[in-house]
Amino acid sequence: MVKFDIISGFLGAGKTTLVKKILQSLDNKEKIVLIENDFGEVNVDREVLEIEGFEVYELSNGCVCCKLKGDFLLTLKQLLSQKIDRIIFEPSGIFILGEILDIFKYPEISGKCFINSVTTVVDAQNFSKHLQGYSGFFENQISYASSLVISKSQFLNHKEIRLIEKELRRINLTAPIIAKDWSELSGPDIKNLIDENPEECTMPDPKLFLSHNFDSIGLKTSRILDVEKVENILETCKNGGFGNVIRGKGILNSGDRFFEFNYVDGQYTISESTSSASGVVSFIGKKLAKDKLTAAFQ
Repeated sequence: MVKFDIISGFLGAGKTTLVKKILQSLDNKEKIVLIENDFGEVNVDREVLEIEGFEVYELSNGCVCCKLKGDFLLTLKQLLSQKIDRIIFEPSGIFILGEILDIFKYPEISGKCFINSVTTVVDAQNFSKHLQGYSGFFENQISYASSLVISKSQFLNHKEIRLIEKELRRINLTAPIIAKDWSELSGPDIKNLIDENPEECTMPDPKLFLSHNFDSIGLKTSRILDVEKVENILETCKNGGFGNVIRGKGILNSGDRFFEFNYVDGQYTISESTSSASGVVSFIGKKLAKDKLTAAFQ
């Protein structure tokens, strides 16, 4: 039977970073395939993971729990006709975890594949904001998890982390909670996230329907943009000049090098990238000023 591991988490929580850590910790004798689902029109995370040399299948411009469910089912069928050991699935940040059960009701899926683990990444820096503003998606992802991993814990003090753990335990009574700085996670720590439970992961029937009332924009660009220009764009996002931008990410060319940017609810980072691909950017939010965002990058 093929193992199916889900790495979930709200927008910008750090799912792709954790996926890379997991892949680097697993047995390299396993045949592993990744499925990346991005709500936006382009999939930046696929670019990032392919740079690392991993095989990635892409499902973009929608969420597999609704608009792309048929595409997801077809992709799974194709993969399960091959000789593989494990599928790691990184869904959109606004994925409804309970809806995955519909896919596993098909005998051609459940007869060859089982849900091995559901790991949800929880953004410590934006925990209260996400819990208050997007509680439906956020609590759904937490409640269905077999393991909970707190990201960005190094930016909070011990008391603040304990309060987050207490709230997580209110939503999910049993899942192990890992709150240490990710730089301190060992290979076995990371591997145990998805393989420590010897029994098949079970999930209750979904009881919740949530509307994906989010805007998205994704585009490829050949424009040369220096870091200062991108900082100005992200500051405009922070100040509401492009609408309510919740999540932004991209890989861009500054002329002499490539760099990545990550934006989450007013906080952003810019770092050097090993990519040599064409520029690609993606934004998700509400009431986005799409024309202005497009003009900023093209």
